[in-house]
Amino acid sequence: MRTIRGKKGLCYDPGVRFRRLLLLLACLAACLVIAVPGRAQTCSLIRWQETRSQAFTFIYPLGSTPSRQIAQQYAGPLDAEYERFAALFEASLQLPISVRIYPNLADYACLNPLAPQVPEGQFHSRVGGREIALIAETIEQRPDAWQREALDSLRYELAALFALQVSGGKAPPGLAAGLGVYAQDPFITFENRFAAHPPPTLTPSASWRTLWENPELAQRPENALQAASITAFLVDVHGWDRFLDFLSALPTAENWRQALGTVYPESPGELEADWREQYFALYFTERWRSNALYSLSMAPYEQLIAAGAYRAAADGLAQAIDLLITLEDFDLLSRAQELNIRAQNGLAADALASQSRQAYLAGDFGGALSFAVQADAIYTDLGDTRNAAALATYASRAREVLDLRGEIEQIRSGLGLLGGTIQAGRLVEIGVRLDELGDPVGVSQVHALLALINNRQRSFSVYFAIAGGSLALLLLLHRIRQLKARPPDEALLQWQESER
Repeated sequence: MRTIRGKKGLCYDPGVRFRRLLLLLACLAACLVIAVPGRAQTCSLIRWQETRSQAFTFIYPLGSTPSRQIAQQYAGPLDAEYERFAALFEASLQLPISVRIYPNLADYACLNPLAPQVPEGQFHSRVGGREIALIAETIEQRPDAWQREALDSLRYELAALFALQVSGGKAPPGLAAGLGVYAQDPFITFENRFAAHPPPTLTPSASWRTLWENPELAQRPENALQAASITAFLVDVHGWDRFLDFLSALPTAENWRQALGTVYPESPGELEADWREQYFALYFTERWRSNALYSLSMAPYEQLIAAGAYRAAADGLAQAIDLLITLEDFDLLSRAQELNIRAQNGLAADALASQSRQAYLAGDFGGALSFAVQADAIYTDLGDTRNAAALATYASRAREVLDLRGEIEQIRSGLGLLGGTIQAGRLVEIGVRLDELGDPVGVSQVHALLALINNRQRSFSVYFAIAGGSLALLLLLHRIRQLKARPPDEALLQWQESER
């Protein structure tokens, strides 16, 4: 043993000092273990076995038949979910992703002392950014629930992994948890969750900051549901693409509030107020059934079209169609496209109805009639009768104006030398009616034609007077001429015979 003398003459052994340091570190480690409840257990020696799929490595205890069956049963479906989520999030994860099946909660806690605790009765958790954890003991204790929720449990963790990937690891824990819940099929597990953890009130119990930033609260089912309603609000109101932009903005933003303010038109405070006052109660009563990642309901768009709100329906359907193309849900996509055609037709009918009105006011009665007829045909095909009366009025008045104008032209073309007097009364009636219908051009045509008739009548009077005077003068001159002229020989002979 080597002894070293210090400056003051004291001797010490370096080995003793090292052992004391190890003892201090051991004490600190023991304190840390004692400070974490339920984790001061000796880890079991587990021999692991692997099963590979396209995107995942299933790791489970060697010789565990139930765990091997889980790997075999869900490898294919989980690969399909990975492809779907990769398309939705427009990202990919570093493969393979581990799905480790731990024998029990104690082994999970022992092997992952810094990972989040798994609540009692929960099947799944997440370790870091590349491992999904399953608890075999809980699965065996609740086989019916596991059969119902197995794939959704894996979806939850997979969505959280994608959220961390897209956000550069800056997604708050509550945001990841809420997105995980939202990524599950609501028609499979949501009703069961509400039965087990009904919302105490229809108002939020915490703010976005509390629900998103507190990792302990994020583990509680009731808080995860409230966090899911935030995700649903952002997706339902502003669309999936914008929510994805929000996740993508997190890596370069100072915090999630700044990212929200950068991506969304409203401020974070306004968004949260709308969620709290308008959306939260609606979500927990019925809106949870409308999930953009699964069963997009066409009912709201059908209702908008039935109400004549074609613009709102078309805008919503455009987002739905893009999402359905990504999801490759071709049956629902076909229905959405059919509804979009109806919405677009409704917009076209609205435009034609507006053009009909504008044309009528501008005096283009031919255009007004054509637009009205086209709009009415489309509305009839849609079963929309709200504008039928107005369109019928425009069409009827425009058609009457055109008919009266045609009659004016007929009178003009058939106007004879003496016919103007007969048609003048009818023209006055036409002019009065055209004035009532708001056709100043037609009224001007009537005035012009009446003036023409009047001028002709005056001309005819002068011509008649001149002709009559000329005829009388000619007759008079002829008579005078006859009186001065020598009688004809026949007349003279008759006169001479009478003398005898």
